Amino acid sequence: MEEGVLVEWLKKNGDQIKSGDLVCTIEGDKATTDIESFESGILRIHNISPDPGVTVKVGTLLGYVVPENELDQFDPNLVPKSSDKPIHVGAPDTIKLQAKPARKSSIVKDKNDATISPRALRIATELGVEWQAIQGSGRTGRIIEADIRQAARFPSNDPCDSIGHRSNLVGNLRGIIANRMIESSQTTAPVTLTSEIDVTELANIRKSWPKNDSLRPAYHDLLLELVGKALPDFPSMNASWDDDKIITHDQVNIGIAVDTDRGLIVPVFANVPEKSIEAICTESKQLINAARMNTLLPAQIQNGTFTITNLGMYGIDAFTPIINLPQCAILGIGRITSKVVVLDELKSLTGIRKMVFLSLTFDHRVVDGAYAARFLHHLGELIHPPL
Repeated sequence: MEEGVLVEWLKKNGDQIKSGDLVCTIEGDKATTDIESFESGILRIHNISPDPGVTVKVGTLLGYVVPENELDQFDPNLVPKSSDKPIHVGAPDTIKLQAKPARKSSIVKDKNDATISPRALRIATELGVEWQAIQGSGRTGRIIEADIRQAARFPSNDPCDSIGHRSNLVGNLRGIIANRMIESSQTTAPVTLTSEIDVTELANIRKSWPKNDSLRPAYHDLLLELVGKALPDFPSMNASWDDDKIITHDQVNIGIAVDTDRGLIVPVFANVPEKSIEAICTESKQLINAARMNTLLPAQIQNGTFTITNLGMYGIDAFTPIINLPQCAILGIGRITSKVVVLDELKSLTGIRKMVFLSLTFDHRVVDGAYAARFLHHLGELIHPPL
């Protein structure tokens, strides 16, 4: 994370806050987090603070927590005008912040169960925005100030221009995704290998679980487990390019691309080789649900070393996935179909098997084609062991 958005203040300038209080909401690359203060005192927000909705660099000064007994000594004129180290009069040099789930007290509900932050509600009232029908982009779908200002600027009943065009502001997450995709395509040397794999055995494993069993694995759970087993044997596939050096990671942390209303989110499963399929299934449901509810913590989207993306549910057979930087490889899963397959050519024996296309995109700067092909072949043998 290099920059973030100050979404809203949960406390006002001059409010008394206690250690543990949530003071503001920050939107990072792909997670929105309420920030907790480790200090008690009076919140001072001065004109150096960015306006809510503005993207700023990490380390930007937002405000001060001033001890009550030093409030008289605090001089707002000492606040620096640049990004220099802030001056704290009698206060600690570093104020520690910690992520914590949002408190219900910072949410207002209407009769239709729409949720809106107090600040957003005030802005909506000032601008005359009917907020009840707005799709919120905050935590758990909460309507935040940026949503209100977006609706005020581009109301849903605005007429199109003379040739039928309508403009929409690009949200923070959409902008991040766009920049990451451009960076990946411009800075890597991507090559994609595609192989058709027999997944009948995986289908049989799923079939052995009762359908009402909460731990019944999805295909991506089973493939995640097997990718976790394959990567330690091919450490260069679990690596990243860093300027003039290649970094090989000890841990195998696999991200799963999740399609959400806000855009593509990639929660990360840490230390996959050490987890059972039951543990993977449990974590999978939790992470995917958190991604779609916008409640992922920053730690749950960090330190990925490999990514899996699945478009099979949309009827896609094979595709070219884009590398999730700084990783060097990503595996695309296509749809699983039943096909007539030759089982024994000499005996003219055929059978119906479950088949899937796996598409591996890798950075040719990090690994060569033959190495990536051997990895994909090895993964195929783990999925469908040779007789």
